[in-house]
Amino acid sequence: MMIKRRDLLAAGGALLGGAACGVLAPMRAAQAHEYELGKLTIEHPWVRAPKDGETTAYFYAFIHNKGGADKLIAVKSPNIGKVTLHSDAKHTIAESGIAIAADKTTTLSPEGAHVVLAEVKKINPVGWGIELVLVFEKAGEVTVDAAVDAPDAKHAHDAEALQRWEKAHPAGGEAKPGAEEHHHDHHDHDHHDHKDDQKK
Repeated sequence: MMIKRRDLLAAGGALLGGAACGVLAPMRAAQAHEYELGKLTIEHPWVRAPKDGETTAYFYAFIHNKGGADKLIAVKSPNIGKVTLHSDAKHTIAESGIAIAADKTTTLSPEGAHVVLAEVKKINPVGWGIELVLVFEKAGEVTVDAAVDAPDAKHAHDAEALQRWEKAHPAGGEAKPGAEEHHHDHHDHDHHDHKDDQKK
């Protein structure tokens, strides 16, 4: 069962704990949006939902590395048709993976390295979460519950973007092509098809 992040925030779950993993109880929200994998810590994973009628989303997160250099080589989900890793905001394709520098924090963001999730078959509504498997060259795999933010979100937990999305979807409409009954709350940069994405 997934937990709606917005409800957790209203209940006092601080911003950092807003993105609760679906399998965790609300009281563990503070720890729920941080995932440990060996020397790596994945913090605040979030997805920018596709715009209505589009099928491209974007994945971001903070990846703290207390060990040697590694690489993010894949992101997996049965609901994602194609994944492309980009090393910078210019959408340079990271053919061998996104570099995770030793003893540093690598930020996946609209202004830097990021992951394009194309041919999205299904995604949970804005305000909820989507389960993704991150694959690292050395550290291995970890499953994260990435919050789904509005298509125009600039960062995780972008309240203004969420308000704009809710205003445009007064009936609680889901981000297309989403049709699942799960919710999370996160932010992202504008969604486009991959060709449009490259023009950004």
